[in-house]
Amino acid sequence: MIIFILGIKGGIGKTTFSLYFAKKLASMGKKVLYIDYDYLSFGSLILGHKGIGLVREVEKGLPLYSNSLAHISGFYILKLFTDPLDLNKINLVGDKIYIAIEKITDLDIEYIILDASVGLMQDDIIVTSLEKIELAEKGLFLSDIASLNSAIKYSKLWGNLRYKALAINMVPPLPEEIFESKNTARELYSLNIFDTVSVIPFDEKLYNYNPLLRDEDNERLNELLDSILNNKSKII
Repeated sequence: MIIFILGIKGGIGKTTFSLYFAKKLASMGKKVLYIDYDYLSFGSLILGHKGIGLVREVEKGLPLYSNSLAHISGFYILKLFTDPLDLNKINLVGDKIYIAIEKITDLDIEYIILDASVGLMQDDIIVTSLEKIELAEKGLFLSDIASLNSAIKYSKLWGNLRYKALAINMVPPLPEEIFESKNTARELYSLNIFDTVSVIPFDEKLYNYNPLLRDEDNERLNELLDSILNNKSKII
């Protein structure tokens, strides 16, 4: 299964959710690959993965995954970019990227968590490369209240996903804010755009989450992950 963690803006928790899901699945005994598609490689930085990224590896003709792939905290990490400039090179090494992504199958991975760059599209070269692996593709769209309309429009551009979930993240932990957000979640759920809609109140522990430092257990994220894995349709 491939779970795309998607968003139309930065700073809404894509990396946090991606790392949390990767760690949770690994703790369940699953073989997991976390793909860091953030051009700043923030997830790799958190995990201490200091090797060069796959794009630079392919560009220089180095052995595939000799630097870009690491195994940390119980799961594999594939770092795509060495620095933000590599984002402009990814299409220049297109055919070689396809070959590189195909070799992921050698790892016998059960779950791929892709921590997407802002506004990643379904025709992106990495996304289309992953389609060749023939795993079920599902998407979690992250948004805050302010960018919710944009997130909904963005989700409609991902038409081939077998399952779509929306998480309204970082809702201020005030009763009236949570109440209004839950009403919004119910309205969205009734439109049948998303299979599951979740409201995630701001949690400082989750905001500062690092799987290397401690095991975090967030009930709402656990329930959201369970819904995605098992094709549940609900409001969380």
